[in-house]
Amino acid sequence: MKLDVVQDAKDHTYTLKVKIDQYKTLRDYEVMHNLINAISLDFDLDPEISIEDLKNIVAEARKEEAEEISCEIGPEGIDIEF
Repeated sequence: MKLDVVQDAKDHTYTLKVKIDQYKTLRDYEVMHNLINAISLDFDLDPEISIEDLKNIVAEARKEEAEEISCEIGPEGIDIEF
């Protein structure tokens, strides 16, 4: 799985971007889930997102013909968009 991770030191946020076509196996969802959880700990956030939630987000993104999913994690919380 290929993904981009960008840390903005000024805003102290992280942005994870993954192309939709990178989600092929359960392991791909697990990797993204684990990354979201690990980075969330830096901000004392409880992401409350499951692998099933990620599957639903990817399915919706595919319906909308989106090319990638972006997850921003920072002091204000977690925002997932496509």
